[in-house]
Amino acid sequence: MTQYLAISPKECQGLAWHPPSDVSFMATQPLVPLHAGELAKAASSMPLALIREGREWKLVGVAGFQPNHNLFIKEGKWVGSYQPQALTTWPFVVVNVGEKGIMALDRESGVLAASVDEPGAEPFFDSHGEPASALQAVLAILKANHAKQQATQRALAALNTAGVITPWPENLITSVGMQVRGLHMINEQALAQLESDAFLTLRKAQALPIAYALNLSLQQTHLLTRLARLNPGSVAAPENLDKLFGEGDDELTFDFDS
Repeated sequence: MTQYLAISPKECQGLAWHPPSDVSFMATQPLVPLHAGELAKAASSMPLALIREGREWKLVGVAGFQPNHNLFIKEGKWVGSYQPQALTTWPFVVVNVGEKGIMALDRESGVLAASVDEPGAEPFFDSHGEPASALQAVLAILKANHAKQQATQRALAALNTAGVITPWPENLITSVGMQVRGLHMINEQALAQLESDAFLTLRKAQALPIAYALNLSLQQTHLLTRLARLNPGSVAAPENLDKLFGEGDDELTFDFDS
């Protein structure tokens, strides 16, 4: 279980941290957390998927074919056209305690300094108990995104209740050589066959944009293939991916009954 440090003047008194200088911390993570506010830019930059964590579903960007290799990160730099906001706020998160969100830091991230005098270390708070500049920048992004993340979770819960979440098709997984497991999308047939009330519930939960973006984004697997040739891990990119989707094919459908 992740050990968190609550970010407050009391808990962080005398403590400091090292803001990351690049995004190499995510280089071994092929799944990048997203929220619905990033849908438009993220869906045009990478495949999206849903994964289950405990009892909840999470929206992620699929950034690699292998469990330990992020194709979008090379030499510590993000090479994609859109960098997810989770990379900007790492290793800080908002932990929900009841109806209240508490900003916290992952103690196992390795960014905690041994002392405030350590070279390159930044204090969490100044002498007046106010967030120091480095922390203030992260805090502003987390605050701005908190409502979006909550709305995302409500939308994913609605999709789950509607019974329209389904695993990525096995033929797609095999064809692209996907080794990252647990990826899910939306069953378009099940979505189309929902009763009016159930469909309206999804619309009210703002779940429909996520549903559509998830499936449409799968065509971005083309981009993963190209990145795998430029930034290879231990497995070469499949050569037949273009044949699977078809050049210039604007529509993406799967047979969920096969």
